[in-house]
Amino acid sequence: MSENTTAKPKANLFDIRNIIGALLGIYGVVLLVMSFSTSDSDLSKASGVNANLWVGIGLLAFAAFFIVWAVLRPIVIDEEQLERDKRAVEEEAHRRLEEGPTA
Repeated sequence: MSENTTAKPKANLFDIRNIIGALLGIYGVVLLVMSFSTSDSDLSKASGVNANLWVGIGLLAFAAFFIVWAVLRPIVIDEEQLERDKRAVEEEAHRRLEEGPTA
């Protein structure tokens, strides 16, 4: 396996779109499940609309949107720029060590 294929899943794992999609999906499933136990008095408070059901469906739709977005437009890592940045940081750290402490 090349180094490029192993780095992509790690970068995409912590993509904020995946995290948001997962959280919205969890909340959507919880609301969807809770909508099946909505009492008649709760329905009358909301003018006969099962709010848990509709908000749960909406959250699941947004979760699907974020997950699909992350899959269709994954994070692309520029390996050359990454190496240049690493070299620059190492050179700066080396330069600071040679200068010594500043007062």
